[in-house]
Amino acid sequence: MPERVTPKWLLKALTPPIVVIAVTGALRRLGLLSPRPVEADEPTPAVAEPPEFEYVPEGFERQVTGWDGGAVAEAYSTKWPEWVAALEGTAPLGVYHEARAGEPLTRDDVAAHNMLVSFAYVLARAAHGKARLSVLDWGGGLAHYAVLARASLPEVELDWHCREVPSVAERGAVVNPEVTFHTDDGCLDASYDLVLASGSLQYALDWGALLARLGSAAKDFLLVTRLPIAMETTSFVVLQRAAAYGYATEYLGWVVSRGELLAAATHAGLALERELLLDAWMAPAGAPESPIGHRGFLFRSSASA
Repeated sequence: MPERVTPKWLLKALTPPIVVIAVTGALRRLGLLSPRPVEADEPTPAVAEPPEFEYVPEGFERQVTGWDGGAVAEAYSTKWPEWVAALEGTAPLGVYHEARAGEPLTRDDVAAHNMLVSFAYVLARAAHGKARLSVLDWGGGLAHYAVLARASLPEVELDWHCREVPSVAERGAVVNPEVTFHTDDGCLDASYDLVLASGSLQYALDWGALLARLGSAAKDFLLVTRLPIAMETTSFVVLQRAAAYGYATEYLGWVVSRGELLAAATHAGLALERELLLDAWMAPAGAPESPIGHRGFLFRSSASA
């Protein structure tokens, strides 16, 4: 019993429940009674997105989609006209061709400017005293650096060769017909004034053996750049999920120990000519060393000594 019996309480107590329900419903339909508050649904827990970079303890035993599935070639092609246009004229070389999908290429990226002008410095060194320069671009996409080379050193004739996976090489031959594309390692049987491996050496299972082969194909210089470098630990493998760049795939790559790289170069008869700093960083989840910076290494071939 309530402390105070009111007519409202007495009426409710004497009225059958079914009548109370019917009357309440009618009053709500007529707008004479506020609707029953709707209980909020429990929020759906957010699903965490996997990190872009992740340490892979098992190394290259991890099964991944890799580069040669067509998605990379398609993404390169989509951005290609903008890349070519960005290097025309007198604007700064502050453009990075691997921008995130849907984002325009800018011309004022300072980090990109440092990377591209560093390459132009190497190109000028290799072209010194030459009217014609032969270049092997290992893993060079659609030969993006050939466009950069023409823009930064127009006085020199270029004989540009690019080694790529078949799907990328096929597309490259269409958009960049002045370049000779190769889909196997037969290109290493020839020799070139400059051999370039930009953002590509780290994807070789045996990067040390590839470094030696690239060095043997270089008459004068070998540039290995955009290489993730471990300063304190031994080399280790990371996975990159590259969907943000329009590459609907994932792939494995090394973070190469600087000490191991220089030792392998010495063993291959390569002498370090200049080390280049790049403002490019990544922080692989679970990695033994993080963050990881990228660097460039200009080597002189023993053949040029």
